Amino acid sequence: MNKVWLVARQEFRQTVATKAFWIGLLVFPVIICLAVAVPFLMEGARDARRYAVVDHSGWVLAEIDRFIYAEDLLRLAEDIHDLHGQDRRAYDRLPEVLRAYGAAWRERGESRRPALVTALSDEVTESIPVFVAERGMDLRRWWREVTAEDLDRLGLELSRLRFDRVQAPETADTVAALNEEIRAGQLFAYFVIGPDPVGDGEGSEYVSNNLTDRDLRNWFVGHVEHRVRQARLQCEGILPEVAEWVQASVSFEERRVGDAGEVEEVATRDKVRQWAPPVFSYLLWIAVFTSAQMLLTSTIEEKSVRIMEILVSSLSPAELLAGKVIGVAGAGMIVVGSWTLCALAGMLVLTHVVGSAAQGLVQVAADPYFLVAFAVYFCLGYLLYAAYLVGLGSLCTSLKESQNLMWPAMIPMLVALMSMPHVGKDPNGTLARVLSFIPPLTPFVMMNRSAGPPPLWDYAATTVVLVLSVWLAIFGAARLFRVGILATGSRPSVRDVLGWLLKD
Repeated sequence: MNKVWLVARQEFRQTVATKAFWIGLLVFPVIICLAVAVPFLMEGARDARRYAVVDHSGWVLAEIDRFIYAEDLLRLAEDIHDLHGQDRRAYDRLPEVLRAYGAAWRERGESRRPALVTALSDEVTESIPVFVAERGMDLRRWWREVTAEDLDRLGLELSRLRFDRVQAPETADTVAALNEEIRAGQLFAYFVIGPDPVGDGEGSEYVSNNLTDRDLRNWFVGHVEHRVRQARLQCEGILPEVAEWVQASVSFEERRVGDAGEVEEVATRDKVRQWAPPVFSYLLWIAVFTSAQMLLTSTIEEKSVRIMEILVSSLSPAELLAGKVIGVAGAGMIVVGSWTLCALAGMLVLTHVVGSAAQGLVQVAADPYFLVAFAVYFCLGYLLYAAYLVGLGSLCTSLKESQNLMWPAMIPMLVALMSMPHVGKDPNGTLARVLSFIPPLTPFVMMNRSAGPPPLWDYAATTVVLVLSVWLAIFGAARLFRVGILATGSRPSVRDVLGWLLKD
């Protein structure tokens, strides 16, 4: 046993002492951070989509402008209110008309604020607020003239940062001029509103050479549909309140049956619990894959440089196999531990950003069932695949040959990865329970089933199956390792491999 620990310690040191190991240790958290941050940064850096509108109806575009203005006024009031309470320097840099608008907004309670926006957006109201009469035109003029650079400097967000409408050219052939602007890249898209959108809606078009980015189309068409729907209700004499009541969906509140057999409300923690196991399962998959890869590479390198002959002269092949597996397992646990700490730190940060949902994720991650299941299935899964791969690796004579053998050997892990969505939907169904007792899939399936959660006897039975499978895998790997580490020349055939496995 002393020799096993000596080999394990040396294997651990050789793995951990390399720069590549520590670089790889940092890569995963960096990739996760980039996966979260880059989409936000790229979305913020994207140029506003310039578009034009040709309105043959004579009234729809004016209504859409009013709706967009009303939406921007609400967003503007909230931004000004936040700056007033949190950053007075930024608030003092705002134009005077915006500070006056913010003051008028603060003076009104929650119930009176919508009336201010309604009056500013040129709708008829019973009483016009003083600010609208005195400064309403100044505020609209600022909204029309402000540029994206001004908004960025002031820290304000309006629709113009995403979608910037330009005036359609007034020429003999407006559509031809717009087509030329799109072809030259000066315009992203243009809309044509038909003469009777309330009636047949014919003649409406969306023209763009970029049909993959549908944000502008969905945004503008959504406004048009809302206004046309209101006009149709008015034509039919249907009150908006009646239409809203007819279209209202029936809400079914989610409930669950608790341990006491009573119906309980579904807490945020219960909802997050359904999504946490796949995260742990993917982490387990990556950890086993990378750790097993290190073990396979180490075995081939030592065999190719003829170190194995020296090692087996001092200890048995079984002791060498056990030491290598334990040593790389220790390095793998460092990797998994660092990822887990980074994940917990990230979730703690998210609790201050998104609130209760992230807090529920932290609670689920700290659940003893998850932690114990992850630790047990990671260790047993690693040992199973480590024995599997080191036995195959001992049969190879070069890294190139081992890479060709790697992907067929990874088929069980790929099957486990592809089964995760189906297991997550029905963690206690027949398919999930059957897959739980197939040893190469057991660690991943059982980790994914933790959302159920499965009965305790499933945990116990699959653990026993996995322990027996690990013992058989190590037993078979030791037989292959005993012959394969010293074999040179031509590759052994399938008959040779079976003979080594079955030979007493």
